Amino acid sequence: MARIFTTKFTFNHQVYDAIVTMYPNNGKVNFNIKVLDVELQELLPGGQIVYQGQEGFRDVHLHNHLSRSLVSSIANSIEQHLTIQP
Repeated sequence: MARIFTTKFTFNHQVYDAIVTMYPNNGKVNFNIKVLDVELQELLPGGQIVYQGQEGFRDVHLHNHLSRSLVSSIANSIEQHLTIQP
């Protein structure tokens, strides 16, 4: 069953929102993340990021440091959100 939630993350000293969809696939959890800020969408392919497993964001191939930093900030926020939620 899929789980959808919003999470707040800090990037370049500002707070942004993202919509996260988690869903099972082949025994692992997939993450589909859509950032809501139009300027941040330009840093990600198609304005979103998709990865498998909670550490899967590390395997996403992005070509610049700013995009990798953005994805890392979002992934940290998701990890905190999942730790806090029951």
